[in-house]
Amino acid sequence: MDTTPFHLILFALDIVVLGGLFLWIRIRRVSTAKRSDVYQYEKSLYTQAKTPRLSSFTWDIIGVVLFGGFGFVCFAVLSRLIFTDYVQKHVYHFNVGQCIAEGIAIHGTLCFAVIAALLYWNRREIIAALFGCCAAFLAIAGFNCLYWEPYHVKVEYYRIETAKVKNPLRIVFVSDIQTDRITSHEINTLKKIQRQNADLIILGGDYLQTFGGTREKELAEQFRQMLIDHPLKAPLGVYAIAGNISVSDVHDKDLFKYTDEKTGKEYDTGIDWYQDTVLFDALGEEEHLGPIDLILLKLGDSWGNVGERGLTDSGNFIVMAGHCPNYAIDGYTNPKSGRSLSGYRNAERAPDLMLAGHTHGGQVALPFYGNIPFGGDDRAEQIPLKMRSGFSAYPNGGHVLVTRGSGLERGWAPRIRLFCPSEISVIDIVPAK
Repeated sequence: MDTTPFHLILFALDIVVLGGLFLWIRIRRVSTAKRSDVYQYEKSLYTQAKTPRLSSFTWDIIGVVLFGGFGFVCFAVLSRLIFTDYVQKHVYHFNVGQCIAEGIAIHGTLCFAVIAALLYWNRREIIAALFGCCAAFLAIAGFNCLYWEPYHVKVEYYRIETAKVKNPLRIVFVSDIQTDRITSHEINTLKKIQRQNADLIILGGDYLQTFGGTREKELAEQFRQMLIDHPLKAPLGVYAIAGNISVSDVHDKDLFKYTDEKTGKEYDTGIDWYQDTVLFDALGEEEHLGPIDLILLKLGDSWGNVGERGLTDSGNFIVMAGHCPNYAIDGYTNPKSGRSLSGYRNAERAPDLMLAGHTHGGQVALPFYGNIPFGGDDRAEQIPLKMRSGFSAYPNGGHVLVTRGSGLERGWAPRIRLFCPSEISVIDIVPAK
C-alpha cells in the first residue's frame, strides 16, 4: 500500500525539528581559542561582548533531547491517528505497520545523520561519531529488513536417508505466498520453484491476503494468470492445501481452477487444490520414484486433530503436509475453551516427514534468542521457540520441517523480515546406503 502521504508529512516534520536544532546549536557554537571568524560573526549578530560565549556540552545534549523528543512525540501521535477508522475509510488507506517501519528506518536515519553533522560542526566529535554510527546501522538494517530480505527468496535444501524408499525423490514445499499484489517477487518465486526439478510440489496454504481498497477478484485473476503464465509442473503432481487466510470474495479453489460463468471459458493452472484431508497411497511407484504415502491435511487437522489414526500401515515412507505445524508438535490448546488437540511430537509413532508453514518463521529472528511469534497468533505462540522454523528430528522417527514461507504478513502488518529470509524448501528423500 502506498505510504507517500505519510512520508510527506514526516519530511515536513523533519524540517521543523532539524531546523530548530540547527538554530539551537548555531547559537551555542563557539569559536576556537584564537577567536576565529565564527566568533566575529556571532559577536556581531548576537552580542557586543568583548569575550566569546562559552558553549556547554550539557546544553548541546539538552537541545538534541528536546528536539528529538518533540519529533518522536509527533511521530507517535501521527502513527496513532492513522489507526482510526475515519482516516482509513475517508482520508487514505494507510498501511499502518509499513508506515511506522519505513518512518523509523528512513526518517530515523535522516535525523541521526543530521544530528551527527550538527554536533561535529560544533566540535562534539565523539558524540557525533556515536550518532553517525546509529544512522549507519539504522540505514543498513532498514534496507535489509524492508527492501532486501523480504523479496529475495532463499532455497533451503534438506536430505533424509531412509530404507523405506527404493528410489530418490525430491519434494519442493512452499507455503504462505500470502500476497496482496502480483510483483516480480511472486513470479521469481515460481521460477525458482520450477528450477528445482522437483518430483512433487506442495503448496502449503495462505495464497492471498488483501488490504483495504484491494479489488479481490482482480487480484485473484492476476494470481491465477500468473500460475498459468509461469506453470508449476512435477511428475507426481502439484498439490495445494487450504490455509487459514482467504479473501472474502474469492474461494481458494478458484485461484487454481475457475470457469467464467459468462463466457464459459475455463482457466486451469494444473494445480490440484484440496480443502479436506486426503491420502495418496504409494505415490511415485509407477514412475519409479519413492514410493511414498502422501497425506494432505485440512486446516482443522493441521492444528492437531489427527493422531495416529492418520497414519498408514503400508510400510512406505509417509509424508504429511498441513498448514499449521501444531499437528507435528504438541497440538493446539484453545486459550478460551481450554480444549487440547494432540500432536505427533510425543506419540509412539509419527509420519516420517511432516511439512508445515503458517509461522513465517516469525519474520524476525533475534540474535541469541531465535524466531519470535508474529501477529499475536496463539497457535504460533504455542510452538516451541526452536521449532518455529527449520528442520527437527524426533526419537519416534518423525522429521518436521516448518518453512519460513515465501511471502509476508499483510493487512496492517509491516512488510519486514530480519535474519529470517523468505524460503523455498527442497527435501531430497534418498535410499539409505
